[in-house]
Amino acid sequence: MLSGKISSLQLAIIMFQFVLSSTVLLMPSITTRLSAKDMWLTPLLGMGVGYLVVWLAYQLFKLAPEGSIVRLLESLFGTYPGKMISVLFIVFQFHIVAISIRDYAEFIESNFFLKTPIVVIIGTMLILCGWAVRRGFEVIARTGQIFVPIITLFTVLILVLLIPELNPHHLLPLLERGAVPVLQGSLVVDGWFSQLLLAVYILPLVRDKNNIKKWGFWCVTGITFVMLASNLAVFMLVGESTGYYTYPVLMAARYIAYAEFFEHLEAIVMMVWVLGEYIKISVYYYAITRGISETFRLKKPEIIVMPVGLLLLFVCFWVGPDFQTVASFIGNTGTSYILIGFVIFPILLCVLAFIRGWFKGPGTSAK
Repeated sequence: MLSGKISSLQLAIIMFQFVLSSTVLLMPSITTRLSAKDMWLTPLLGMGVGYLVVWLAYQLFKLAPEGSIVRLLESLFGTYPGKMISVLFIVFQFHIVAISIRDYAEFIESNFFLKTPIVVIIGTMLILCGWAVRRGFEVIARTGQIFVPIITLFTVLILVLLIPELNPHHLLPLLERGAVPVLQGSLVVDGWFSQLLLAVYILPLVRDKNNIKKWGFWCVTGITFVMLASNLAVFMLVGESTGYYTYPVLMAARYIAYAEFFEHLEAIVMMVWVLGEYIKISVYYYAITRGISETFRLKKPEIIVMPVGLLLLFVCFWVGPDFQTVASFIGNTGTSYILIGFVIFPILLCVLAFIRGWFKGPGTSAK
């Protein structure tokens, strides 16, 4: 499971969709409630955190013995305190991915499979992702190479078909409420960008390590472009009413109708959501499994893949007993929570490593 090699381009493709999987559907509504007419500016401000997180992941990888974040924690804090911190970080990842899975399942159940038990929707996705994780990250990367162009093409198709309905006047006046609301909305975008830090678990598998930062920065640029396009399209379609829709892109897709036969494109939105969530959940699933196996030095990490999936199934119902709880977490406390785990924590690790004089280049970490 921990073997296999991928290219830095494959990693960038995976992380591109990893961030965008839920962003396109959820972000326009949340940022509109915070930033109103200027919500389309939030990705342009949030992309700075994306670049920072890519740099942090690369620096942590260079510092880590054998490229393992778990070994780095043990080197910084000692063996047993390092293991405890690693376990806490894994629990944090459990919480974040469980929220994401529950949100995915609620979307599918409430909009398409009204009579299907939510446990079936979650269980089937976890089985699929568990199978991919057992096969190794190379399998996830190759499926990403197939799915991501399809997802991107259909996302762009929906946005292009909306062009005749768009009204640019919804965007004016610019900065009507000042810069503070835009900054508040950009923090939500920062939360999505910060999840790129999970690449630190995958970087040991990359063959062409010299290209990691280059493709990582291109990945952030591509994510920003898609976020910007989706925000502009949705807001120019319905204006500030965007904040009242839970999934405004789904609503926008239902607007599309050409010649009375080219319509009901919400099915495409469902396909994009399912494929995107498969990639996102698989990356989290792999990171959690790898983190556990390295923390406890398991010789056969494959044996914990299914137990991890079963635990994820239970956690999904523990963290979100209903959709209102999940939506409230994503739109409020979830942003600060995720920024602490995926931005503040790695910054502290880098600062501590700098203080102890461990910034000496690739492969020269503490022993």
